[in-house]
Formats: sequence, C-alpha cells, structure tokens
Amino acid sequence: MRTVGSRSAILASPLIFRVLLALALLIINYLAFSPIEPPIVTNLNDKASHILAFLCLAFLVDFSWPKSRWNLPKIASLISYGLFIEVVQFFLPNRLFSLWDLAADVLGLLCYPLILPLLLQIPIFESRYNSSAKASSADTNPNVE
Repeated sequence: MRTVGSRSAILASPLIFRVLLALALLIINYLAFSPIEPPIVTNLNDKASHILAFLCLAFLVDFSWPKSRWNLPKIASLISYGLFIEVVQFFLPNRLFSLWDLAADVLGLLCYPLILPLLLQIPIFESRYNSSAKASSADTNPNVE
C-alpha cells in the first residue's frame, strides 16, 4: 500500500521534471520559430511572455537536477538557450533578433530565486529541495546522515 509521502516523492521525481522540461522546450521552440505568432502570444505582452517562459524553465531545470542548487551552470545554459532562440530568429523571415527579448529572458531567470522560497512552501517541492540538500551534503561530508 502506498502512502501520501511516497506519492509526493514520485511527483517530485527528477524524471517528472525532465519530461515537463522537454515538453516546455518543445512548446517554446514552436512558439519562437513558427512563422506566425499564435493568438496566445499576441494576447500577452511579448516581454511578459519571455519573463514567464524563462521563469518556468528556471524552475524546471532547477528541479530536474536536484543534486545541485540554482547555480551558474544552470543559469548559463538557459541564457545560452535564450541567445540561441534569438540567433535563429535573426535568420527567419518573419522574426527579429532582439536584445530586449534576451534581457526579458534574463529577468525571468533573476526572478526565479526570489519566488523559490514561496515554492518551497508547497510540500511536494519542499521535500524535493530538502532531500537534495541532504544528498549533496552527504556526498561531500560522509558524517552527515
């Protein structure tokens, strides 16, 4: 018989977050590279959609690799992805390279650590973060249980 705690552990599994990350990347790539802008994007402010997208990506990347906290390699990979999108858009006929879009992406990444304490109030997310912190400290300090 499974308990609620084990269900939370399954929902907080890195595999779940990695699948969600792959889906998010597919959706963002479609929105970024399609020749016409879908109505959902045009109804939102463009910069707000960039901030929201990269805030979500930051969350998914951070929780997909729980052994390391929010750190420079995670941030750099997402900034590189944002730059990749802008470079590809430079070569598309109906799209433009925009440093403002890249700045909005970075702003979304900067907002993530500000909302992380709120996310950790949710039991599923809190248990994932605490368990990874214990695992990280146990890897570096064998005296920690």
